[in-house]
Amino acid sequence: MIFKLKFPQILLGLVALYSLSQCGDSSDSTDLGQAALDQAAIEAYIADNDSNAVAHESGIYYSILDTVPTGAAANGAILSVYYSAKVMNGNAYDINSRSDGDDSVKLKQGVDAVFPVGLDIGLGLMREGETFRFYIPSTLGYQDYSFSSLIPENSILEIEIEVAAVQNEGDIIAAELAAIDAYIISENLNDTIAHPKDSVEYLAAQQIYYKRLSQGTENDTLRNNDISTISYVGRTLAGEEFDRRSNAAPLTYTFGTNTIIAGLDEGISEMERGESALIILPSHKAYGESVFVVPSYRKQDFVDLEIIPLYAAKVAPYEIVLFETSLLNNP
Repeated sequence: MIFKLKFPQILLGLVALYSLSQCGDSSDSTDLGQAALDQAAIEAYIADNDSNAVAHESGIYYSILDTVPTGAAANGAILSVYYSAKVMNGNAYDINSRSDGDDSVKLKQGVDAVFPVGLDIGLGLMREGETFRFYIPSTLGYQDYSFSSLIPENSILEIEIEVAAVQNEGDIIAAELAAIDAYIISENLNDTIAHPKDSVEYLAAQQIYYKRLSQGTENDTLRNNDISTISYVGRTLAGEEFDRRSNAAPLTYTFGTNTIIAGLDEGISEMERGESALIILPSHKAYGESVFVVPSYRKQDFVDLEIIPLYAAKVAPYEIVLFETSLLNNP
């Protein structure tokens, strides 16, 4: 799960990264027919239940519940949101609620990093502080995907969403570096008796953190195009493991060729063969915006359908990660 594709995100193995707008394999004619059925159903429903809803050229419909005309535009930005999702005129199947004490969740709008696609389109119409209700036709939703009785095939979705904050990349980086500094203190990582071998070093040019755990062969570091063999455990700051390679089944790749995620490669460049180290990465050096998925608990289904990449089921958008890594001596 650390190999790099042409996008900033990375993916292990042969699972392809599909554009999120290419959900399913229905023909264009079938899509057009379903779109007409969805449009008729939405218009009939809002005529009776939401007369303020209006159509967007994309095919979604939306109703403005709270407006903030002076709020920062959400289009193309990093957003913190609360939401509830249901099938139109059905029961909720996913909720992240401010009133329930949930933390807001982050996402990046407009870069194929939100699923379903219709929600990504709708978010681009919003501003900070606003709450909208979206009616999303199945052709911009899950198409023929179904899950139990909660989400039938060709469901029209009704998603109410609040944009609690609008941020840029600089805001996120600053907040994540502060969070890593706090983590280092809380875990006493600079206590070299409890956590040998060295203190944590912040590599300012790379914006990553590096702590040597055990000594390698002095001055035996990697050069570009060297064959690198590593074992590692990848975790979030909360301690949740998302990837692992053991010494018995390590990963071998060509170093310095933009093959794996940038931050891990940069951390490994500091290591000597035979060394173990802890490398802590802010999200822009790891999985970045990943993919925000509704419903959040069915991500693996969309991986299996090759709609979202494997890492998106494991690592949330803007997640700080750490790798306990060993640079092995090549056979």
